[in-house]
Amino acid sequence: MIDRMLYDWAPVAIAVVVGAFFADYLLTHLGARASRGVGERWSIEGSYEMNPTWERQIDSGRILGWRVLAVPALVALLLTAVWVFAEGGGLWREPAFFGFAVGSMLLLQGPVLMVHGGNLQTFRLLLDPLAVEGGTRFRRWFVYRQGARYLWQFAILWAALWIPSQQAFFLGGVTSCVLFGRRLAQLGEVAREEAQRPPAKPIQRFGNDPFEASTPNPIAEPADRTAGVSPPGS
Repeated sequence: MIDRMLYDWAPVAIAVVVGAFFADYLLTHLGARASRGVGERWSIEGSYEMNPTWERQIDSGRILGWRVLAVPALVALLLTAVWVFAEGGGLWREPAFFGFAVGSMLLLQGPVLMVHGGNLQTFRLLLDPLAVEGGTRFRRWFVYRQGARYLWQFAILWAALWIPSQQAFFLGGVTSCVLFGRRLAQLGEVAREEAQRPPAKPIQRFGNDPFEASTPNPIAEPADRTAGVSPPGS
């Protein structure tokens, strides 16, 4: 039923997917700015953006960029291609293919948008100086791992809805949440390994070595040797 409805209303479904992308992007910018306002009480190690592909764009504070327009355009093009192939008949005639594609995007964006809403509400409450005592700084590996488990919980929910309904829309959500959650888990493992490494020793600079004064400088040595010698004929 859901797959057929999405297939029949494909232009609307594609527009909703693109709209969800822009909502996610703009809310990420708002969240990053709001988090800086409460940085003494709530902060994350590294970037507010958890997807490495978008970290530089979010950290720069720039709203516009070629990727911001190219990615939703490519997504809309791919969804349109799936729908057009389905209109052509054959194996692609099955609405489940289009339902799966839409579900893999919308049912991943949905949980992410919920996180944005929760974060913005938290940052607004933290503006009250009586909200908390002290502050918390989350290590990056912890946030990655938390995000992975959050998405896997939704993957379980989508799977529970797919089993009785047999709608590919939910199966697409299961796939995207599992895969992106796995990506976050891998990033978390890398970040945790880096956190366990001992800090690098500081580089010794000239002037800080107590033995430097007793060590002759090879460049200045010739001048030192001739400093006390009178020129011929003097």
